[in-house]
Amino acid sequence: MNKFIINQVQTHSSNMPDAAGTDKFMVVVAVIAILFIGIVGYMVSLDLKLKKLEKK
Repeated sequence: MNKFIINQVQTHSSNMPDAAGTDKFMVVVAVIAILFIGIVGYMVSLDLKLKKLEKK
């Protein structure tokens, strides 16, 4: 009985897709990096605009 359960667990775990081994993982990392860079760029531009307004 125990060998049957262990065999079933191994069969199900081997059928599970490995997210780190696919290209989808890299796409998700790239999208998150692009969003982060965009947010940082927007914040820098806002900071420059505020400094310009403070000088006036």
